[in-house]
Amino acid sequence: MFGIGKKKQEGRIALGNHIDGLPIPQKSDLTIKLVPEGLSILGNGQEFEINISKITFIDYRSETEMDKVIHQSAPGMILGAAGFGVIGAMVGGRVKTKKKRNVSHFMIINYQSDELKSIVVDMTKDWYKGAQLIDYFRELKPNIQPIKVQL
Repeated sequence: MFGIGKKKQEGRIALGNHIDGLPIPQKSDLTIKLVPEGLSILGNGQEFEINISKITFIDYRSETEMDKVIHQSAPGMILGAAGFGVIGAMVGGRVKTKKKRNVSHFMIINYQSDELKSIVVDMTKDWYKGAQLIDYFRELKPNIQPIKVQL
């Protein structure tokens, strides 16, 4: 009744935008699929496949950027002027600043071809699925851990 006859789906799929490492234009939409046999990346009408034995590392990085948003209230200025004159307009229309935080998420795929190569994918739109894909890779290759450098 529940789950009878359903085959467990192996692999993970995530969506992203190309940043660097593939011979396609930047910001091209990518579909990334990881299965036990390897990784396949579909983008810009082309498919790229990397055997799991050639993948040395898949990691996840994020970047936080703070923006200041400056906002002047025109309705506040009009209401202040109507209620309290010129001084009310100055107080009601004062400039207000807000901080806006933008977080960008990136997936870095290192693989061995003739030499060590990297693919960088912007995962901001589908960061949760990207994190699941990386966790799945760590299940497939548990002996590969991030390299710690002591400074």
